Parts: sequence; C-alpha cells; structure tokens
Amino acid sequence: MGKKSENNKMHSDLSLERISDDLFMIFENEILFQRYYPPKESIEKRTDEYFEQKSKVKEMVNGEFKDSEIELLKNRIFKDILPAYSEYRQIKDSYLEKIENRSLLKYIGFTVLGFEALEAVFLKIGVLAPPTLIASVLFEILLGGAIYRIKSLTDQGKIITAKGYFFATVHNTQKKLYTDIEYSEYQHKKGTDQIVSEINVLLKKYDSKDNFWKDFIKIRKYDPTTQASFEKLNTPKFGDFILLHFDDKYNTRIRKIRYDELFKQAELYFKNKQ
Repeated sequence: MGKKSENNKMHSDLSLERISDDLFMIFENEILFQRYYPPKESIEKRTDEYFEQKSKVKEMVNGEFKDSEIELLKNRIFKDILPAYSEYRQIKDSYLEKIENRSLLKYIGFTVLGFEALEAVFLKIGVLAPPTLIASVLFEILLGGAIYRIKSLTDQGKIITAKGYFFATVHNTQKKLYTDIEYSEYQHKKGTDQIVSEINVLLKKYDSKDNFWKDFIKIRKYDPTTQASFEKLNTPKFGDFILLHFDDKYNTRIRKIRYDELFKQAELYFKNKQ
C-alpha cells in the first residue's frame, strides 16, 4: 500500500499531461501572430528553457524532481509530444490558410451565377417561372453566405479534431512515462545489486582499511575515466571496479552513485571487521 502511494505521488510530480498543457499554451501564445509553424529548433530550445526553469523552481522549493526523473520526462516530451504538436500545427495552419484565403464574395458570386444560370435554363424550356428579381438575388446571397460559413466551420472543426488527437497522444504518452519510471526503478535496483557485488569483491582485496581509504581518496578525487588516467594513480586493486567507468560507459551521475555506495559499504565492511 505504501509503495503504491509513493508511486502515485511520483506520478503526480511527473505529470507529463500538465507539462504538455504548459508547453502547448506557450507555443500557441508565442506563435499567435506568426503565419506558419516555427522551426523545429526554436520549439526544442523553448522546451529546454522550460525544463531548466522548472528544475530550478523545484530545487528551490522542495527538490521534488530528481535528475533521472527529469530526463525520463524530457525524453518522452521530445520523442512523442513535440512531433505530435508539430503535426497538429501543420494541420491547423493548413486549415487556417484555407479559411483566410476563402472569399465570402466569391462564394456569393458563384452561388448567384450558378442559380442565374439554372434559372436561365429552366426559363428557356419553360419549366420554372422566375420569382421576383430582388427576392431571387437575396436568396442566392444568403445561400452563398451559408455555404461559406459551413465550409469555414467544417475546417475549424477539423482543427479542433487535430487538437483532440494531440491531447490523446499526450494522455497515451503519460502511460508510457509511468512504465519508463517503473522500469528505471527496476534497473536502479538491479544496478545497485550489481554494485554491491562489485564492492564486495573489491573490499576483500584490502586487509587494511587505511590502504583502502588511501586508494579510495585518490580514485574519488581524480575520477579516472580512461585506462591511462587510472594507471597514473597507482591503485591496481580498483582495476575491476573502475573498468566500467572508462570510455563514457557511465556518466558523472552514475559514477557518483557508485562511489557513494562504495563509501557506504566500505564503512560497514571495515566496522564489522574490527
């Protein structure tokens, strides 16, 4: 029950739907007076700026966002939400252009001409007697205006439908984010188990805690990420543990997690060994 509550809190903090709403409003307001959908680079830059500000606020208030959680959220935004918004904007701009280019006078003119042509045909064969000229023209003008209005409303309806598809994508992506978070937790736990196993192998190589801490301080201070930089430290017993740090296999954050776990396990190990 406690775990479920914790997950619900985490999911609430990582509301992709809420953030997508924010970004949607930002994008729509900023391009309100622009004719076409802005370049992809500007949207991505604005999204990066949004997350940067969001992270700062969260850190100042209560530190709810973890780096890993932000990355998962950003990945989903860039992978699924921004392309969906781009598609929505292209559809919207296409129909807005049609609406703007549609001429009321043309619709009225073509309607009047069309009906006048039909009346001329029917009059010629004597089937239909024409109504008074004024009433006929007024009817044709109203009909042309109605057709114009219906076409515009139809296009606006298609824009609303495209917007609905966008937010449906957001909703479905939120579910994917939940899976990402749960999988990340699983991987972290799995990774922690692996670290503990590596640490146990490393600590058994040291008979003296002083020698271990001497080597640990060197490793932690210089954080070697290449074979050459590691060999300069003359700490060969760390060879197996540090091997995975080479060639950018682990980023700075993950290396810090490994060092912190090593520090914690080493304290317990040498304390129990006394």
